Amino acid sequence: MSAMNVGIWGIGVELPALVRTNDWWPKETVARWSERVSGKLDRPPEGENELELEGGRLVLEAMAELRDDPFKGSRERRVLPEGMRTSELERLAAEQAIARAGIDRGSIDLVLSTTSVPDYLMVPNACRTHEELGLSRRCFTLQTEGVCNAFHMQLSLAQTMIQAGRAKVALLIQSSGTTRLMSPEDPMSAWFGDGATAVIVGAVEPGFGLLGQSHETHGEYYEGLVCGVPDRPWYSGERPRAYIVRPELSRRLLLETIHRSHVLIADALREAQLAPDDIDFYAAHQGFAWLRSVTQKLARLSRARWIDSFPWAASVLGANIPLIMGTAEREGLLKPGDRVATFGGAAGSILSSVVLRWGGRVSR
Repeated sequence: MSAMNVGIWGIGVELPALVRTNDWWPKETVARWSERVSGKLDRPPEGENELELEGGRLVLEAMAELRDDPFKGSRERRVLPEGMRTSELERLAAEQAIARAGIDRGSIDLVLSTTSVPDYLMVPNACRTHEELGLSRRCFTLQTEGVCNAFHMQLSLAQTMIQAGRAKVALLIQSSGTTRLMSPEDPMSAWFGDGATAVIVGAVEPGFGLLGQSHETHGEYYEGLVCGVPDRPWYSGERPRAYIVRPELSRRLLLETIHRSHVLIADALREAQLAPDDIDFYAAHQGFAWLRSVTQKLARLSRARWIDSFPWAASVLGANIPLIMGTAEREGLLKPGDRVATFGGAAGSILSSVVLRWGGRVSR
C-alpha cells in the first residue's frame, strides 16, 4: 500500500503594519557600514578554491554588483511595534491559514512552531498560540528549532506524522522578530525584518503534495552567525544580539550554501521523478537580494516563475518561503497543479530543498 500524499491546504501571512525604510538609519551610521562590510563577505575571491565551487563566481559577481549599496538590495522591512509579541503575529497568521484552508480548528491535531524571538525562554510560543486558537488538548504541540530552514523541517516532520497515522491536520508556524536582535550600528540590521506565516498541511490526492525532498547538515559552520553576547555566555545579563563569531566561516558558509543548492534541488527533483524544466514555480530563501536568481540559474529552473520579497520585507527567516508561496498564490503566480521547487538554508548550518505539486486537497 502506497503512503498517503501530504500537501499544503492553506497559507496565512501576517506582516506588521510598521514599515522601516532605509531613511530610518542616520547617514553617518550608513557611511560607517562601508568600512565594516568591505573586505568581509563581498571581498574579491581568495585564490582559486573559492571559484572552484560551482556558483562561487556567480555569488561573487552578484555581491560585487551591490558593493556600492550599503543596504545590499533591501529597501524596506516590516518591524514589530513596541509592546507587540511574536506570538500575536503567529496567532494572526494561523487564523488566516485556517480560514484559507476552510477547516474547523478543532480538526488540527498537530502544531509545529518556530520563532527567532519567543515571548519567554523555556516556555514555547506554540502553547500560547494553541490556547488562543482554542485547539484541542489532544493536539500534539511542539516548538521546533530551524531558524531560516524551519518550514522545510516542519513540513518533513508533519508528513511523517500524518503518514504514520499520528495526525491528520497539521498547523506549521514560522515567525521572525529579528529586528529586536539587531544593533542599528550593524550593517546586518538592514537585512532582516519581522513577520509570521502559518501553513495548514493535510492529505492530498495522489500525484500532489510533497513529491521529493533533500536535506543536509553542515555543522562545521556552526559559528558563522549566532545570537548571543560577544565573548560571554548569552545569559550574562547583557542584551543578546545577532553577530558573526568567525567571519571566515560566515563567508565560507555563504559560498558552500550556494554551491550545494543545485545538488539538493537535483536530489529532490530526482526523488519526485521530475526534470528542471518541469518546475513551474521556484520559492527560494530570501537571505540576500541575489540568492534566488543565483540558485535558480545553478539549478537550471529556467521555466519557473518566482517572487523576491527581500526588497520589501528583507529576510523573515523561517517565514521566507511560506511568504513567497502565499504571496504568489494570492497574485495568481501559483496555481493548482503547478509543480514547485524550493531551496533554503539556516545558520548552523542546515540546508533543504523540497519539490511539491500545488493543490489536490482530498475532499472532506
